[in-house]
Amino acid sequence: MSYTRVTKLNPCPVCKKPDWCRVFADGWVECMRVQSDRPAKSGGFLHCQRQLSPGPAVAVKPRWTPPPPINATKLHRGWWTSTDDGMRDAFARELGLSVAALVAANAAWAAPYSAWAFPMCDGHGNILGIRLRNAQGKFAVRGSKQGIFIPNVPPQKTLFVCEGPTDTAAAVELGLFAVGRPNCCCGGSDIKVFARRHQCQRVVMVSDNDKPGLDGACKVGAEIGLPFAVVVPPAKDLREFVRLGGTRAMIENSLNNTVWHQP
Repeated sequence: MSYTRVTKLNPCPVCKKPDWCRVFADGWVECMRVQSDRPAKSGGFLHCQRQLSPGPAVAVKPRWTPPPPINATKLHRGWWTSTDDGMRDAFARELGLSVAALVAANAAWAAPYSAWAFPMCDGHGNILGIRLRNAQGKFAVRGSKQGIFIPNVPPQKTLFVCEGPTDTAAAVELGLFAVGRPNCCCGGSDIKVFARRHQCQRVVMVSDNDKPGLDGACKVGAEIGLPFAVVVPPAKDLREFVRLGGTRAMIENSLNNTVWHQP
């Protein structure tokens, strides 16, 4: 079934955000932040747009068929080897991060899509799909399965769980041991496996300062099965926090007055 991805000019009618969500031609909205009683296979939730606001009837298109599976590991490996240092340097300056952080986050240039690619993995590190990012928005290679973003950094006892690949790269910039969930409310089962494999003792959920973000952080944190706390950086997101001069010490100091939830 055909769909349209949300943008800044046409944000999601449910969460009002400009990315990740999509609107289907039959009037349904797949929101990756706001939960409903109709979970979607992608990890989001379905909402009937006709219940949100009245509008003209939309013709029903032919039944959607799933795309063929992809060899995400092979795709990403090819893009990785063809990405030169100059391209990563320009992208790092655009994001306000270092090239080293982007290398750790496995950022590669996907020329067929004119977008930056980040692998999505299961809790064991196997690549399931590829998230793409360019000036037009964030999307995924067709046929991808949703997973978590795992940078190449040494493990630590405290695991920081960010939202998306660039915030995860920002955590790496701060020297934190981090993974990224695919959206605010998904990824708990894979992060649980990852945390157990690396013998993490506690989890810090890094959240945007809005209700969907906070609700999602609490939901995912509870699924991991370790003591967890929720931290909201004093900025739009963790990447903006780094751009404004935020430090690891500031994040760790904020944990001193944070409530820890027990499993």
